Amino acid sequence: MREDFYSKVFYWLFIGLLITFASGIVVLNTPALINVLFNSISYIVIFILQIILCIYLTAKIHTMTAATAKAIYIGYSFLTGVTFSTIFLLFELSSIIFVFLVTALLFGIFAFIGKITKIDLNKFGTYLLIGLFGVIILEIFNIFIMNNTLDMVACILSIIIFLGYTAFDMQKIKRLQEENIVSDNYAIIGAFELYLDFINLFIDLLRLFGNSKD
Repeated sequence: MREDFYSKVFYWLFIGLLITFASGIVVLNTPALINVLFNSISYIVIFILQIILCIYLTAKIHTMTAATAKAIYIGYSFLTGVTFSTIFLLFELSSIIFVFLVTALLFGIFAFIGKITKIDLNKFGTYLLIGLFGVIILEIFNIFIMNNTLDMVACILSIIIFLGYTAFDMQKIKRLQEENIVSDNYAIIGAFELYLDFINLFIDLLRLFGNSKD
């Protein structure tokens, strides 16, 4: 039962990432779809819908059916893939692959740390949340001044925060498993939290180290 729960979590994490990158490639290779999706109104609608799905899944995970949780998770992964298609337009494929591998390595290391550490990471949750809000405010502020140094600082801070969240979320999953709270719903929400950690790490690392197309 112990390893089965971990298997479910990482199975759904893999499914989410697969859907995201596959849908991104499909959109990239459909010019008509790009034209429709990436006018300003459509992009804003997709972004708002992602936020709604994220909030709803997190808030209602305890009461919704497993089928609903899976559908929302898959839908969120798909919408993220739609927005991810811009990454393939902006960055060289070799660079995307390299950063993905680096992300997977760092993610794996910190997930492992979260699983084996004896330190209670729950007490760091508030600091991670404060740091995340700080980065968001910093990036919003930088939209207006467009300072490259500030953007790099925000990227580095965000990477540190999401590495922390990876260990933090992995320990939460370990705690669920130890308390035998191993339903499909909890496997989905565990996968979703790790999925968000991975995606945000990938985006920040790509912004920092990715080679843009000329």
